[in-house]
Amino acid sequence: MKRLRILHIIDHFYPVLGYQETFLAKAHTRNNETLVITSDRYIKAFYIANKSLLKRRVIGSGYFIERGIKVLRLPTLFDIPPFNKPWLVGLEQAVVDFKPDIIIVHGIVSITSVRIARLKLRLLTAKLIFDDHMTYNATRGTWTRLIYRMFKKIFTPILLKAADVFVAAVSYETKRFMEETYGIPAGRIAVIPLGVDKSIFRHNLKARIIVRSRYGIGDDEVVFIYTGKLIPEKGIHLLVSAGIELCNKHPNVKIMFVGGGYRAYVEKLRERLRMSGLMDRFIFVEAVPNDQLYQYYSAADVAVWPLQCSIGMIEAMSCSLPIIISDKSGTPERVSEGTGLLYRERDVNDLLVKMEELLDENLRKIMAKNAERYAERLDWGIISKKFLDFLSLEME
Repeated sequence: MKRLRILHIIDHFYPVLGYQETFLAKAHTRNNETLVITSDRYIKAFYIANKSLLKRRVIGSGYFIERGIKVLRLPTLFDIPPFNKPWLVGLEQAVVDFKPDIIIVHGIVSITSVRIARLKLRLLTAKLIFDDHMTYNATRGTWTRLIYRMFKKIFTPILLKAADVFVAAVSYETKRFMEETYGIPAGRIAVIPLGVDKSIFRHNLKARIIVRSRYGIGDDEVVFIYTGKLIPEKGIHLLVSAGIELCNKHPNVKIMFVGGGYRAYVEKLRERLRMSGLMDRFIFVEAVPNDQLYQYYSAADVAVWPLQCSIGMIEAMSCSLPIIISDKSGTPERVSEGTGLLYRERDVNDLLVKMEELLDENLRKIMAKNAERYAERLDWGIISKKFLDFLSLEME
């Protein structure tokens, strides 16, 4: 079969953090000529929250090999507010020089997506895919909604002319968001869920023993884990509130947070825990590379995301963890097969109730098996192929 030239384009690329575009590009690299084009820097907020991993904000321009993926980082002329969207210098020429068969642009509301659409209409014969992760949960501000309305009116017509396929890369709620907010007809949107690297994310008994020993976690203690950025938008304070109540009622509970965050916000959480007298029941772990997260999932018993959706949900399930997520996360299907529980978003008492339910070891075991079974069909090898199947193309 033909070896395809596949180009992934994204404004900011964080392979050490393990987002969808990293896993897709890595899967496409196996039997194809694959390149990621991105900017020479990270978004400031992401850099601050993950400074220990990202090291420096501006990486520089040129070709790099990152996590086994060939990456071309282009200079940033300026950032376009309010979403920190970069103007990439030399973008069009870099695309033309690569001579792609397929272009996958990650993110729709971006000047980069518009530039690629215009280039496709003028010069390119490559198949063009736009994928998007947005849901209503992440667009609640008045200013944000205004930007989206302007984009729909001015730029969506250009994208519609250029694109071969639009992909809602989270759920059917994302598809509805794309239809209503961007004005893309439902018939042109394919729903392809996020995936998981099953070769990495699996329960590991040795890792469980090591991590629990490192943090002084007893064999009989139940650990609830959150992974990701420790920022207000993720609702960490909600989990802290519910966790304090849970720890006051149950002496065999610990709460673990794995990730970097805003210093002032994290210090405020720590101060609250010190005042509660329960600081020793809460464990804070600095951000770790994505391919090491399985160790912490293996050490835990339940995973919790108070707000918004996360790829970590699937990775945790793949490690045999039941999950607790918000009923407004945009991904209720992730607990539709007995893999976990939904709680009423921002209702701390309801979150507490759901956490208490999963203190039941038998229920955890049942949900853990369901979770692992659910994640089994979401391996990135399967998911990455679906992007090409919609173009009637196949990877070798």
